[in-house]
Amino acid sequence: MPSLKPNHRQILAAKAIGGRRTQYRINGCKGLVLDVRESGQRTWFVRYQPGGRGKRKFRWFKIGDASAISLSDASEKAEAIVRAVQKDDRDPQAERKKNRQEAKTFGDLFEDWHERYAVPTLKRSDIDRMLYRRHIEPGFAKTRVADLKRIEIGRFRDKVAKVATPLTSNSVLVLINRVLNWAVDEGLIEVNPAARLRKVGERRPRERVLSHAGIVIFWQALDAMDTMTGEHMARAEKGRMLSPATRSILRLLLLTGQRRSEVVEAQKSELELDGKEPVWTIPGVRTKNGLLHRLPLCPLAADEFRRAVKASPKESSLVFPSPEDSMSPISAAAVTRAMARMIAEIKLPRVSPHDLRRTVGTELARLGLPVHVRSLVLNHSPMSRGITDAVYNRYAYDKEKREALGAWEKELTRLLTRSFETVREAAE
Repeated sequence: MPSLKPNHRQILAAKAIGGRRTQYRINGCKGLVLDVRESGQRTWFVRYQPGGRGKRKFRWFKIGDASAISLSDASEKAEAIVRAVQKDDRDPQAERKKNRQEAKTFGDLFEDWHERYAVPTLKRSDIDRMLYRRHIEPGFAKTRVADLKRIEIGRFRDKVAKVATPLTSNSVLVLINRVLNWAVDEGLIEVNPAARLRKVGERRPRERVLSHAGIVIFWQALDAMDTMTGEHMARAEKGRMLSPATRSILRLLLLTGQRRSEVVEAQKSELELDGKEPVWTIPGVRTKNGLLHRLPLCPLAADEFRRAVKASPKESSLVFPSPEDSMSPISAAAVTRAMARMIAEIKLPRVSPHDLRRTVGTELARLGLPVHVRSLVLNHSPMSRGITDAVYNRYAYDKEKREALGAWEKELTRLLTRSFETVREAAE
C-alpha cells in the first residue's frame, strides 16, 4: 500500500494510480487510510485487525469525506478506533452494523427488498408497492426490525382484516412474509417472526363464467361499438366507449383463453400471421409458469391480431401500445376498468377479464376436450399434467391445441349466428 506524508497538499494531490481506485497509508497516523477513487473522490477510512495481529483479518471503518473532514480530525478518530480495538477488544465496524440494523424499520426493509429483489424479478412488483402503501405503510412501516414480534404482526394482521377485508389481510401477511424471508436469506435478520402465521381470510375458488346468452350479448356489444359512426360516438355517454385496441384485447381473451397480461403485452415479433397455420409464441419471460407457450391461432383470432398490428404505430414493437407512449403497452388495469364499464352498461352479471379465460376453459370442457388438452391450451403449470410431461415431454401439441381452439371458435360462431337468425326471425 503506498503512503503519504501527513501533509494537506499531498493529500489533495493524491490520485488513483493507473486510473484505478487506490488506498494510501498516512505516515505517523496509525490505521488511517485515504481512499482515492477514479473520479477523484477522497474518503477517510480506518484499517484495523479485530482480535489482534494473529487473526490477519483486516476490516475497514469509514470515517467520511476527506474534503469535509480535516486530517487532524480524521487522525484523532482513527487513533480512538485503534485504541478501542487493541485495549478493549472491540469491533467498531460490527458495532456500527448492529446499531444500524437495530435502527432499521420494516419500511426500510421493504424499500431494500423492493429495489434489490422485487423490481428486477417479480412481475407483480407494482402491485406489491400499492399494497404496501395502502395497507402497511400507514400503521406498520415505522416498526423497528429489532422490535418485530410474532404477536405484534398477528395483531396488525387482525387490524387490516377489520379495517379492510380478511382477504386483504391475507395479501398483507403474504407480502410481509415475502420481505422477511428475503431478509433472512440476505442475512439481515436471523429468523422470520411472521413464519406460519395463520391467515384469517378464506379464499373461495372463483366460479364466474359467461353463459351462452352472456357470451352473445358481450360479443354483440363489442361489434356494436365497431359499427358506430362518429355522430353516434359523439352522442354516446362519456366513458362508455372502448378503444379499438381494448375491444380487440377483449375479443382475443375470449377467443384464445390466455391471461390478460399476455394479451395486453403481446409483441409483434411473437406473431406468425402469414402462413396457413398462424401461431402466437409467448416467451417464457411473459408466462406465469415461465415456459414458452406456442398457441395456434384460428381464423377469428388471427384476423383480430392482423387488425391490431395494422393499427399499431410502425415504430412500436407492441401489438397494443399505450396511446400516451408507443413503447409501453396499454395498462392491464385500464382494460379491466373498461370491461367493467361495458358490463355494467349491457347489464350482464359482474365478470372480469380472467372470467373470460375461465369461460373458455369451461366451454372446452363442454365440447368434450380432454383435460390435458385444455391444460395445454390454457398453459397451466406442467406439474399439473404429471412429472413425465413436466420433465420429459417436449412435444408442443400444436395439432391438438389448434383443433381444440378451432372447436371453440366454431361453437362461438354458431352461438352468434343462431342469435342473429333469432333476431331476424323476430323482426320478420
